[in-house]
Amino acid sequence: MIKIALISGDSSTTGVPSHVATLAKGLDKKKFEVLVICPPGPLVATLKKLKIPCKEIKMRGVFDRTGNHEIRRELINFSPDIAHFHGMRAGWLGRLAARKLKKVRKIYSEHQWVEELNLSNPAYQEIQLQALKFLDRWTDKTIAVSKPVSDFLSRRGFDKKKIIIVPNGIDDEFFKTKPIEKPDCLPQIIGTVASLNEVKNYRNIILAMAKIKQTNNDLNFKYQIIGEGPQRKNLENLVERKKLGETVHFLGRVPSTAERMRHFGVYLNASKSETFGLAVVEAMAMGLPVVVSKIPALEYVVADAGLYLNPKDTDDIGRKIVEILINKDLREKLSAKGKQRARGEFSSEKMVKRISEIYIELIKKSAR
Repeated sequence: MIKIALISGDSSTTGVPSHVATLAKGLDKKKFEVLVICPPGPLVATLKKLKIPCKEIKMRGVFDRTGNHEIRRELINFSPDIAHFHGMRAGWLGRLAARKLKKVRKIYSEHQWVEELNLSNPAYQEIQLQALKFLDRWTDKTIAVSKPVSDFLSRRGFDKKKIIIVPNGIDDEFFKTKPIEKPDCLPQIIGTVASLNEVKNYRNIILAMAKIKQTNNDLNFKYQIIGEGPQRKNLENLVERKKLGETVHFLGRVPSTAERMRHFGVYLNASKSETFGLAVVEAMAMGLPVVVSKIPALEYVVADAGLYLNPKDTDDIGRKIVEILINKDLREKLSAKGKQRARGEFSSEKMVKRISEIYIELIKKSAR
């Protein structure tokens, strides 16, 4: 039995926690004993529902010494063969906590950094990247969730021999869930699932919606956003100023993302940057046509199964939204292609199988 500690610095309903829950759920219980270490939040509730052991630790930031010590204590108590860290916060705190645990093999999954990601503070961005590179010395393997992530890490000087590409996998729930068919007289619902932050580009989406209402007022649609984040108040104020209160709705966190997404007719992602785009692939798995930013990570996962937009151009965002809303044939075509691609390339079974192989290979190598 191989003991695996999965450490996540995020416990929301977004990409990294969803990935961690899917991985923990999918690992063969006859081969692996799993413990998840994460902050309090929705991920904990999901893990408890799945009856997966977890330890709650508040991770207040990369300089949280208390969090660092608590992670180290839990790792010593659990005594894992492998500690697998997900995301910047867990990757920093966790690897520092585990660096002196010589018998523990260490894996880091990069879920954030690609070429087009630019933080508002360039100095802080460089500190983050230098810190990640510094921690590479205590890392046995680095998993990149897409080729653009792998390319970026290689260009930044990370050890290429350690980098392995393993795309995220989609929970079976999304393949089993079908969108609700609605009469043509009801509004078409465009939806997005993502944190309310600057990178997700909601401001440009809302400005595009305002232009659509001015030029195509006969289009009957709503825009629903699932997620929370630091920009919510500013975005709500923008919606109010643009008089879009009846069109744009903030749903916050929901009990079941898949169940809520059943009401969508189109999935929209106009992000400035993505490393993978988990929610986009979840939408494809459900059979929702997707409209996405023309950026490397989304081109990698969507290929020819989506309609592409320029995230910097509000006019183009508006044009692509109108195009998908008025063209039923296009929606049906993209729906079929997306579902086929999601099933073929991004199933949870495929992801879990590959990561399991990495775990086993790493243990065998250590034994030698």
